[in-house]
Amino acid sequence: MLTLHGHSMISLDSVTVDPHDGGSIGLPRPVAEAEVCLVTHPHYDHDACHLVGGRQVVRFYGSATFSGLKVSGLRVYHDRENGRRRGEVSIYSLEKSSFRLVHLGDLGHWPSESTLKEISSPDLLAVPVGGVITIDGKEAARLVRTVQPKAVVPIHYWVRGHLMPLDDPTTFQQELGWEQKTTKNLREDEISSKTVYLPV
Repeated sequence: MLTLHGHSMISLDSVTVDPHDGGSIGLPRPVAEAEVCLVTHPHYDHDACHLVGGRQVVRFYGSATFSGLKVSGLRVYHDRENGRRRGEVSIYSLEKSSFRLVHLGDLGHWPSESTLKEISSPDLLAVPVGGVITIDGKEAARLVRTVQPKAVVPIHYWVRGHLMPLDDPTTFQQELGWEQKTTKNLREDEISSKTVYLPV
């Protein structure tokens, strides 16, 4: 089961990626319990592992199995200057049976060809669309067309009440032109092709 908690926080079964605490970014406090808390990078809006519990894994590179999920971590950057401004970020690929979720964290640049190959054709791609400190909506739409996931979850964007000065997902949605659905919980076998899933 997938749960979309808003901002960049997503849970797949008992593994949660990039938990936020709600209040520090102006959003409701999420409710989740995890056996493993994966953090793409240690910034305050992504590393509230104390709220979800479990083993904390920060900016993991390589491959391992956590709570029955095969997890791969790839090194990318939070900016266009090889991390000199905002540091490194882990892209996480989480695999469960025949399902694969790729979470891009706060990706801030166009990925290398080798990285694009590694993340190609997932069932679900979590991609930042809010710009300012990550790729923006236009770049994100181009990345989706390149990586060719079955479906997409936009992350790291502005919604009403959000305290971070990010873009909303409108540009991304217009550029991509896929069907849009809102949901909180989503079974892997319910995911529709060419669909953008937004958290409720």
